[in-house]
Amino acid sequence: ERALAAALGDDIEAALGGDAPRRWAGSEMLPGDPVLAAGLERLLDHVEAPAALTRRLAQVGVAETDDGQTLAVGQRLVTRDGKLRRWDGYVAASGGAAAAERLLRANRLAEIDAQMPPLEQSVADALVTRDAAVAEVEAQRTAAEQARAAAASAERSARDAARAGDAAAGAIERLDGQREHLAERLGDLTPLLAASTDAVTAAAQALAALPEASHLAEEVDGARQVAQAAGEAVADKRAEAATRARETAADRERHAAAGKEQGDWRTRARNAEKRLAETAERAADQAAERAALAGEPERLAEVIEALEREAAASEAAVSAAAAAERDAEQAVAIAANALAEAGEAFAQAREARAGATARAEAQAARRADFAAQCGDLFECPPPLLPERIGFDPAERADPEAEKATLDRLTAERERIGPVNLVAETELAELDEGRGQAAAERDELGQAIHRLRGSIGSLNREGRVRLLDAFAKVDGHFRALFRTLFAGGEAHLELVESDDPLEAGLEIMAQPPGKRLSALTLLSGGEQALTAIALIFALFLTNPAPVCVLDEVDAPLDDANVERFCELLERMTHATDTRYLIVTHNAVTMARMHRLYGVTMIEQGVSRLVSVDLGGAEELLAAE
Repeated sequence: ERALAAALGDDIEAALGGDAPRRWAGSEMLPGDPVLAAGLERLLDHVEAPAALTRRLAQVGVAETDDGQTLAVGQRLVTRDGKLRRWDGYVAASGGAAAAERLLRANRLAEIDAQMPPLEQSVADALVTRDAAVAEVEAQRTAAEQARAAAASAERSARDAARAGDAAAGAIERLDGQREHLAERLGDLTPLLAASTDAVTAAAQALAALPEASHLAEEVDGARQVAQAAGEAVADKRAEAATRARETAADRERHAAAGKEQGDWRTRARNAEKRLAETAERAADQAAERAALAGEPERLAEVIEALEREAAASEAAVSAAAAAERDAEQAVAIAANALAEAGEAFAQAREARAGATARAEAQAARRADFAAQCGDLFECPPPLLPERIGFDPAERADPEAEKATLDRLTAERERIGPVNLVAETELAELDEGRGQAAAERDELGQAIHRLRGSIGSLNREGRVRLLDAFAKVDGHFRALFRTLFAGGEAHLELVESDDPLEAGLEIMAQPPGKRLSALTLLSGGEQALTAIALIFALFLTNPAPVCVLDEVDAPLDDANVERFCELLERMTHATDTRYLIVTHNAVTMARMHRLYGVTMIEQGVSRLVSVDLGGAEELLAAE
């Protein structure tokens, strides 16, 4: 393609035949045409061209290199890389790049068109496979959702069962505690029950020995006071018994903890002995009090009987008063119901009167409306309608039916509407507009298809170029990484998508002695060296005239700065790029060819200073 573009030049744009200002009219080869020199091949033998170009292409020789071969009049020599030399001495080292590019694209397009049918079939098969895979994935996802739902249900059931088990265990523990507490209380109340039984027996004996009831009237008041005092004393004793029970429980807890606290056991034992002595004294006091109160229960029983009789009489009186109150409430309820019924009847009568009044007013208004309609339609009042219209009022025709007929006829007339005289013209215009819209739609569809085809071609070409550039950059990056780190491995990965145009870039690096990880997991110095390797890999793949590196050696130590400077020196020899380094590192500045800096000799006056280190080294070598 480059040889053909160089041989034809701008003539490749000329038309074939016709009346164009620039065209190929055709010229047959003649027996007297000169023959190409030895070592040259006819360009005509390597291309497929129209017949109009046959004589021109036959006089163009193709060679790998231009070695000064002899050319006859009208002949040209071209090389495969696009260099041209004419018979008259004209030489073009480069030219026709745009035409060569168009030829390359045309040939590439022809190859792609030839490859399209099997690729389209492959795409169709892949789409069918993808649809089947998508259906399978959906089925698996549905099954997974059902399994997750079942697992969640089972997990909830397990949690509920665990909570029920915990609640049951807690209830069992509480019941055990209550059982132990009731047992302790039973043990504490057993002596009190025995003492109460003895007191009741003594009271019964004393009651048998009492004199007649007539002699006891004067002693009731005194007995009541004594009984009250006895009740308070009994309450105090019960409180003391409860206190003793609590103290006994505390003693038991302290005895249980005595194994761990050997030093405190003796003190607690002495305290227990003291409390036992005090308990014995309180028991003796309680025995004396029980002896003193032996006769009080009988007296209290009589007083209680008298109070019970009074209470029974009071209850009878209260019952009678409650019965009278209920009768009164029933009478009040009956009166209230009667009052409510009367009020409701009054309200209904008032509503009926208001409704009748409203209906009468509505009928009067309707009569007036009918009179007005009759005057508008028939120009006479209703009483004169039979004479005006000519119908017999005695027949009593159904007014609703007549009104329905009138409404139906009126609606039919309204549906007919006015006559459109330009309907045919409007229909023709609409048909014409519809045809134009259909044509425009077809044109838009074709344009969309062409545009989609162009986009697909651009995307395919972009993917090819991107993958090619990615492979080159990745190869340079791997080599530069091993150079900077004196070993290790690194590579570039396209992630998040199978389409290179939509995929992201991930930098994976493995410095010596470490595991392979992403760039973000490396230290600051390692990240800086890896980034430098990637930048230089890009410049090796697609060099640029100038590269500015600003403080790239700031996070590096001295050893890594040396490696960076060595790599930078290799890059200056491998490429034609000029590297401008902004740095404050003395090691980096010492390895540069020329230094530029700003100094302030006088206050407020800045001055640019430059030092040619290469020239300084030459001067030192000359000395």
